[in-house]
Amino acid sequence: MLYPLNIDLSGRTIIVVGGGKVAERKVCGILAAGADVSVRVIAPDMSARLRALARTGKIAWMKESYSYRMLEGAFLVYAATDKREINASVAAEAKECGILVNIADDPYGSSFQIPSSVRRGDLLLTASTGGGSPALARSIRMELEQLYPAAFGLWLKRVVILRSELQAMLPIGKDRRLYWRMALRPDILAMVRNGELEKAEVELRNAALDIGAQSSDGSG
Repeated sequence: MLYPLNIDLSGRTIIVVGGGKVAERKVCGILAAGADVSVRVIAPDMSARLRALARTGKIAWMKESYSYRMLEGAFLVYAATDKREINASVAAEAKECGILVNIADDPYGSSFQIPSSVRRGDLLLTASTGGGSPALARSIRMELEQLYPAAFGLWLKRVVILRSELQAMLPIGKDRRLYWRMALRPDILAMVRNGELEKAEVELRNAALDIGAQSSDGSG
């Protein structure tokens, strides 16, 4: 049974061994987190996309085959070559050094796994089967992509602002709890899903005013 954990990679060094499509997916997933992270790829050759990332300085490329002691200083390691024996060697060194490692062709031998994910700004939705069925995890991820379009990332930014304003508008805890129950109503979420962010925000602001008025006159 895996324990879900979100990790801040800021200031960390991540090493990816391998330069093919699997390695490319790992690298792009790391960069998508938007953290100030140092990504180092160890491979004699790389995909066109990884080469482009190296040219722009987004990743560092060690243009050589993996050998022992190349993992020093890493926080996380991905063994993502197409050769099982190399992946096994990478995993062995990582575990020897106490470094968390993900093995592309051996989820059960990995010390961590990456779930299928949908990222909408700071909103992160994930699905994992513990390595039992990656296809099912991908299928669930595709459903999540439909249920939570890009508008939810923009909506979250507005909700963060509204949340800070609520401290003054609704100083009583029970009023804020009532407000957030209203904020998660299906009709509000439907507005967000349809891209009607202004309309949804107006509904929430009006709800806050109504709750505040009821509380102040003792009817809440």
